[in-house]
Amino acid sequence: MKNLFREYDATPFLYDVNKPDYRSFVTKLSDDAIEKIKFDSMAFFRKAAYTANLELKIPESEAYGILSALLSTIYVKDTIELIHNHFEVFDYMADKLISNIFE
Repeated sequence: MKNLFREYDATPFLYDVNKPDYRSFVTKLSDDAIEKIKFDSMAFFRKAAYTANLELKIPESEAYGILSALLSTIYVKDTIELIHNHFEVFDYMADKLISNIFE
């Protein structure tokens, strides 16, 4: 999670929905393609947890939602940076949440 967050930080085009390139890409996708991306994301999450031999303590959809919300803090990194290092904030939250999500 920490490495993924840092990758998002280094490459904002992966998540910045306000950029024209991102909007142009998404508007060209069919509804089926968008659904496939959502399904593939959940399948990837499932496979990653299995590969890492992680057992969920909570329902899979809840875990996926929580981890997605955690990653979405990248959107407010500039606000966080005014007060504290955004990586340290993310790392702290990740450390606290992961132990409540996985065995």
